[in-house]
Amino acid sequence: MPTCARWERLISWAEKNGNKLKALEFKEKLVECIVYTAREKVARRELAEAEELIKYGKEAAKRFGIEELSFHLSLLEKEIAKIRERRRAQAQST
Repeated sequence: MPTCARWERLISWAEKNGNKLKALEFKEKLVECIVYTAREKVARRELAEAEELIKYGKEAAKRFGIEELSFHLSLLEKEIAKIRERRRAQAQST
């Protein structure tokens, strides 16, 4: 995702230069970027875009070993599933 790719580059740069503190700071920023952007998309009911961002976030979480990101993304996946279920139920009742 181009919006958050900046943080990935900065994490890689910090790790390459041996600056663990900066790498941690950039990882936190990456988590914020992905989670807040995905939440915003869910709130706007842009579910396909949110799911795309979640997929990207899971790959980034695996690549950088960020368990917190995986946790937040799994919560968002559950929220999306609930929204889709409500939509299906509403469509069937009409």
